[in-house]
Amino acid sequence: MKYIACTVLSLLTAIAHAESSRAFRDAHDFSFDVIVATASLPIPGSTGAAINWNLSPNWQLSADYLSTGVDVSFSKLDLAGFSEKRFGLKARRFYGNSFNLTYGYTKRTNEVYLDPNVYGFSVTDVQARTEANADMLHFALANHWQFDNWTVAVDWLTLELPIGGEVTLSAEDQASDEGDKEDIRTAENVLTWYPNVAILNLRLGYMF
Repeated sequence: MKYIACTVLSLLTAIAHAESSRAFRDAHDFSFDVIVATASLPIPGSTGAAINWNLSPNWQLSADYLSTGVDVSFSKLDLAGFSEKRFGLKARRFYGNSFNLTYGYTKRTNEVYLDPNVYGFSVTDVQARTEANADMLHFALANHWQFDNWTVAVDWLTLELPIGGEVTLSAEDQASDEGDKEDIRTAENVLTWYPNVAILNLRLGYMF
């Protein structure tokens, strides 16, 4: 919490020195951002990048990519792992100098792997892996400030809600018991329907 509070305070201090971000967008064509999600659910620590095109002082198009992953292991045994990748196409509407709302589409793909024997399933000796994807609606509210060519931004709140998806690779075929198959498939279906939520996504970019 202290880190987040210091970050917000620094940003608020910097705002007072920011030049007219609206005028800068009007005079430049595109920008490149590096993104770090300081507080995101269900998996923290997403990082990525974005390319933005200025259509006007009030509108900006964006294509971005974010990824994250978690691994749990003991010695040489991989107990569990999770990786998530998100590709997005978005439109950002600025209201005034820096405040903006973002609307768009995100394609999420994820992969989960585990050693099922650790969980008591009767399976083969092949490590189980599940892959899934989801189509998601994106919404965010943010501020973007310009300091010469440098962009400093905070996405205060980001919501991505699934509207469809499917499991493309299931681990159920490795289970020999029908009950285990049903349990695995039920758990896998969650991968297509969980939402992504983030607060205080930080962006540092350069506008050309």
